[in-house]
Amino acid sequence: MSIFICDVCGGEIALHEGILTWSRTNDTLSNFKLTHKNEAGGGYVCRPEENNRFQDLYTLALLSGYLAFTKYLLERWENGFILKDAEMLEKVMQQLNMHMHEKLLLLTEDED
Repeated sequence: MSIFICDVCGGEIALHEGILTWSRTNDTLSNFKLTHKNEAGGGYVCRPEENNRFQDLYTLALLSGYLAFTKYLLERWENGFILKDAEMLEKVMQQLNMHMHEKLLLLTEDED
């Protein structure tokens, strides 16, 4: 399977330990970051404190979660929200797309 990379520390993220966070203000979506979840007791501290929205990576890696997130974005844009730092969202979506592509290939491989 594809490997997710933390936007803060650069380390690998397992599905169960990742989170996508972003900032939402009255009319703007920005600062999309795919990171490790913060852990108590000296573990990872990668989640940006300034981001006020989140989605677990495990959920986003499911087709239903991916489509729900895409729907969320489309609805915000339809309501006039502005996207700042588009390259950050593009980087996140590339990682998710690679994961979804690999899952699809595994499902369609011929078993010999």
